[in-house]
Amino acid sequence: MADKQITVAVPEERVAEFYVWFGTFLSAQPGSPPPGAPRRRGPGPRAWMHETSGWSATDADQAAWLYGKLAPPARELFDLLIDAPGQRFAGNDIASRLRMDKGAHGVAGILAWPGRYCRKLGRELPISTAARDDGGTDYYLEPDIATLFATARAART
Repeated sequence: MADKQITVAVPEERVAEFYVWFGTFLSAQPGSPPPGAPRRRGPGPRAWMHETSGWSATDADQAAWLYGKLAPPARELFDLLIDAPGQRFAGNDIASRLRMDKGAHGVAGILAWPGRYCRKLGRELPISTAARDDGGTDYYLEPDIATLFATARAART
């Protein structure tokens, strides 16, 4: 089936959030509920929703588990950000470095599964995003989070 081009207006300060949501949408099975929608069956409509918390130095085991679950494109993204703590990378720059055909949209898409794994752990996605003046998105790891994941990466090799 061919792709349909759709244009929507997104508030500038929520563009990064939209890209993460859109990546989750694209990675979901066709016909599944929209990302963030309550489920209609199971223990309750919001049973799967829970609070998440940030990462800390005491989360080494969880960081190692998450790093080990990453697919190669997501691992390349994490490695890029781990090796440049606090440095912001534009989505299109990341896509170019990682040889991704879909550009910045592809970057958001490869974060869908890491986002799911983080929710399973009750953690936020460790990668931070920030809106750019040009309408794009920057991706980065805070230095303490980069250190945590550098340790996790070293433990896996």
